[in-house]
Amino acid sequence: MIKLFVGLGNPGDKYKNTRHNLGFMALDAIAEAKRLEFKNRDNMADISFYETDGGKIILVKPMTFMNLSGVPVSSIARYYKIKPEEVFVFYDDFSVPLGEYRVRLSGSSGGHNGISSLITHLNTDKFARMKLGIGPLPQFIKMPDFVLSRFHEEDKEKINAVCEKAVKLFDEIIKNGVEKAISNGGR
Repeated sequence: MIKLFVGLGNPGDKYKNTRHNLGFMALDAIAEAKRLEFKNRDNMADISFYETDGGKIILVKPMTFMNLSGVPVSSIARYYKIKPEEVFVFYDDFSVPLGEYRVRLSGSSGGHNGISSLITHLNTDKFARMKLGIGPLPQFIKMPDFVLSRFHEEDKEKINAVCEKAVKLFDEIIKNGVEKAISNGGR
C-alpha cells in the first residue's frame, strides 16, 4: 500500500509554474481535490495528511530544491516507518510529450536529478512513479533552461488534464493498490 505521495519541484515564487514544478502542481491538485492544506516542516518539506479507511496517507513537497529531494523524503519515510515500495512520486519528464504521462513501479532516474536524489537517499529505485510529460525538449534550448522555463498559456489545458489524471490515479491507488492502478493504465 502506498503511504507516502511525493511531488517534486523547486521552492519559491521564482520557480512557480515552471516545467520542473509539474510534480508540485500534481500534488497541489490532489490536495485541492481532497481539501487538504500543506504545512511546512522544518523548512525541509511541505507536508499534508490524508485519512483513509486504510490509515494515514502523507503528501510531501520537498522544499530543498530538486537535487536534494531525497533528503527530506528519506527522513520522513524513516520517521513514519515507510518502506521505499510504499512511496509514489509525481515528477516532470521532458522525454514524455506535454499532457501525457507514464506510470512505472520502479526504474532508473533517466537523468532526472530529483529522482537520482531519491534513489540515492532511499537506497533503491524500487518506488512507483508518474512521469508527467513536459516535452519534447525544443531544439537549440539547453535542458536546464527548458525545465526551468514557465509554461505557456496555451499549455494550461494539457497541464490541467494531466493533473486531473494524477488525482484519478491517486484515488485508484488508494482504492485498489498501486499494481492494479498501474495495470489499469493509471486511469
